[in-house]
Amino acid sequence: MKIKTLSVTQLNLYVKRLINADPILHMVQVAGEVSNCTYHGSGHIYFSLKDENSRIRCVMFRSQAQGLKIRLKEGMRVTAAGSITVYERDGQYQLIASHIEETGLGDWFLAFQQLKEKLDREGLLDPSRKKPLPLYPESIGLITSETGAALQDFLTVLHRRWPSAKLTLFASLVQGEMAPQSLTKAVNKAQDYDLDLILLGRGGGSIEELWAFNSESLAYAIANSKIPIISGVGHETDFTIADFVADQRANTPTAAAELAVPDAKQLVRQLDGLMAAMKNRVNQHLSQEKRALEAMTLRAPFRFPTRFLDEQRQALDTLQLQLVQLMEKDFKDRNTHLAHTGEKLHQLSPLSTLGRGYAFIQDETEAVITRINQVSQEQQVTVTLQDGRFNASVISIKEGGTS
Repeated sequence: MKIKTLSVTQLNLYVKRLINADPILHMVQVAGEVSNCTYHGSGHIYFSLKDENSRIRCVMFRSQAQGLKIRLKEGMRVTAAGSITVYERDGQYQLIASHIEETGLGDWFLAFQQLKEKLDREGLLDPSRKKPLPLYPESIGLITSETGAALQDFLTVLHRRWPSAKLTLFASLVQGEMAPQSLTKAVNKAQDYDLDLILLGRGGGSIEELWAFNSESLAYAIANSKIPIISGVGHETDFTIADFVADQRANTPTAAAELAVPDAKQLVRQLDGLMAAMKNRVNQHLSQEKRALEAMTLRAPFRFPTRFLDEQRQALDTLQLQLVQLMEKDFKDRNTHLAHTGEKLHQLSPLSTLGRGYAFIQDETEAVITRINQVSQEQQVTVTLQDGRFNASVISIKEGGTS
């Protein structure tokens, strides 16, 4: 019997018709744990349901999702009702969910929550213990799989944004039973290197594929690291214990690399902009000063300097004349005052008194005699007149007034 050759599209459509024709698959209820849940911008919800051994892809279209009263999360246990069909483009069968009810939390999610709460009680999630990231790291360690897409994302972004950085790869398993131990060993090994920063991450995946980053031993290694660590695990909606303990969390490996280093080209543009702004400010200042200088040169003292000097000389002559006049007046006033004072002194002078016919008498000690009781009979005295003096002897003494 000759087998008919089918195209891939024909085969997928045939399988789809078979599945759609099965009344049991037209309306089924499937219990499982939510994984890889994505709320698309179109309004559709894409997720997977899994149990211990298997997984099925699911989608709830916008028309049904609008009436959903719960928000699906990783690890949530639900029962989804709907129909099984084949998405012919990918050749995969999936559950088109029309109704979803929550039944509890999955084992993976419970384990995640318990470890997160334990680490929180121990202070490993405290923001105050987070180490600041270096602004311009010169040496960066990369902890990821040497064959994974995350390494290429790291290298592409770092070489483009900060090509001067020295990169050291600490290759590690990022998935599987041995991955937690491998990641922990890589973090501890990196401590022996002179690094400014460590990038830890891998690309997206299911909760099982990312579970190595929920390791308790890895959490302690990250917390005890003396080097700042940026965690970039999975996609934007993926959160791991490593993300919470790391010094900084990024949505993806690409975002982690962008967060780790500045954009050298942008810094150059900013520097050029600052230099241009500074040059512009200097030119503006010089222009303002030049205009001020030009305005100053248009003033009369600068346009007609001799006129300004003549005016100043004339003002100086006027001041000099006023000074001389003030000095002459002061000298005259002082001379007049001195003459009046001399006249008063002359009038009070003993010589002036003697000129009016008076005399003054002194005893042998040249003490002036002013009272009658200062002399005795036959005492020798000296009599001073206006034009001379003579000696005399007291012949008689008479007390009483001058009358």
